[in-house]
Amino acid sequence: MNHALTCTTEELALLVTVCGYPTVAKGIAEASYGEKSPEEWDAIMESTIHQLVIKSLWDPNKTGEDEHPLSEEMQIFIKQYVESKWMIRCSNMMGRNVLMIHHFEEDIWLAHVIAEDIMHEFALLSNDEIPTVIKDFYSFEGTKIEGTHEFFLTDKLFDWLSDQSKTEKVRKKAKLTPTEEQSFNLFIEDLEEQEWSLYNISHFEIPNIEGDFLLANIVFFLPSKKGMWIVEYKEDVKNPVHIKLNTYEEWHEMLDAVGTVAAAIEV
Repeated sequence: MNHALTCTTEELALLVTVCGYPTVAKGIAEASYGEKSPEEWDAIMESTIHQLVIKSLWDPNKTGEDEHPLSEEMQIFIKQYVESKWMIRCSNMMGRNVLMIHHFEEDIWLAHVIAEDIMHEFALLSNDEIPTVIKDFYSFEGTKIEGTHEFFLTDKLFDWLSDQSKTEKVRKKAKLTPTEEQSFNLFIEDLEEQEWSLYNISHFEIPNIEGDFLLANIVFFLPSKKGMWIVEYKEDVKNPVHIKLNTYEEWHEMLDAVGTVAAAIEV
């Protein structure tokens, strides 16, 4: 993995703007700071230019109409980042950061870590490095599982799990066996520890820079001291949502498959 760029949200928004993508830049900035007046953004961008000059990313001497303040290399980098057609997004609500891996070119991808909605770290990597980057991003650890823990839910009951007040309602309507209820209780304990939020890894196709992302695949999971809860959809009309506690070895095998999927869309 090769470091490519470190910048703030304001700096990234400015880089994207001067490369010809003002709408994308507006989305980047407002995701962190909310809506601001044009005058406020102008003031922010003006001060941000000085930051880029200090970092040697902006040439203050290139001010003519035919001159660009960014290097050609940086312009190409921003263009490939913004116009990427595929992205893998890894959420980490507890860590207050996000990992997005954009397809760059051929078998090269761009890892983009956003920390606290403020700092952006970019690095280039190959398909083969994707699973390791995701594992390092999460750095989950757990102890060995004792016994099998799993249960099944309907789509509706699974959706209700994001609402703490509906826990008992889910328990009653799910009609769990005693063994399944024991697994459900363990899952709820872990869900409460994670502030009632599941993690997910999503795979998106991006037809164009101004269109909606198309969800190609998503995996929900929840870390536990006993392993990793993984949510899978089964071909069961009644209870299609399968929630099972897996070992971390099994979790890593699943992440290895993410790299395989990425390799399949190189072209």
